[in-house]
Amino acid sequence: MWIPYGLSEAAKPESEPAVVQASRDDRTMRDILVGFTVRNPVTQAYEIDVALATASPVTSDSVGGLPAEISFHGVDGGAKVSEIVYRAKGVDPFAVLHDCRKDLEDRLGRWSVQLGRGMAVAGWRLADPKNRARWRCTPFRPSALALEMTRADQAPAAFAGVLDLYRRARNATDPAWRLLLATAVLDLWRAGRQPFAPADRDAEHKVTFDMLIYSNALSTAADLQDQPFAALLARLDGRRATVLSVLDGGADPAALAADDGLSPMADLADLAARHVLLAALAARAHEGEFA
Repeated sequence: MWIPYGLSEAAKPESEPAVVQASRDDRTMRDILVGFTVRNPVTQAYEIDVALATASPVTSDSVGGLPAEISFHGVDGGAKVSEIVYRAKGVDPFAVLHDCRKDLEDRLGRWSVQLGRGMAVAGWRLADPKNRARWRCTPFRPSALALEMTRADQAPAAFAGVLDLYRRARNATDPAWRLLLATAVLDLWRAGRQPFAPADRDAEHKVTFDMLIYSNALSTAADLQDQPFAALLARLDGRRATVLSVLDGGADPAALAADDGLSPMADLADLAARHVLLAALAARAHEGEFA
């Protein structure tokens, strides 16, 4: 099971461990470079609909309260912006990364309104030139899987709607929507409503260590390990209430951007929804409901 979300947890060092540790130990103020790959989430192209010629070659600004320079770049002579590079001051490369990403996401929000186009961060590269340390988080292309005729292919017609709901959750790149959709599947399971049955609800499902790892939720929800799905749903209910409150105007929209745990919990909801669906389909097969 591959969860393609949660960029902030996906730092991959590209330098030797001693070099990386020297950078982390260095507490002096220095230049840090952060380059963000951007993409259009609708076309899936690794560029945004901003004409490179109209973007300033270098923009002086302040990021995290310190001076910074921002430059815009295309790929292979492309006419659109595909990478945005920050040169900012800081003592902690990852704190600079956090501040630069927040600044860029604010800009993408303003540009999306101005231009009416979708824009998102697809990955990043981070460098501490003084210590020659580098990290990278690149867009990951998972390997192809062998498609076999499984019980899911022969699911009873009653499952068509909930399977479509799960597909929408899996396709949602925004964690708020992914959480709402995956939790909707879990709600049907919790209530024992069609296509689920009370027996599905009564089955014992627990949050596993692997689920926490795959969802990047181990650092924010480790206490859920080996807990029943009822405990997970209680946690999800609180986050869903926040999302819905933002959507109906009852809460500050900034609450979503500030919630670092939203993406891992959405991923965990996704995994749990798939788990109860597969279990229910296996039960129907055992009961002879498949053609």
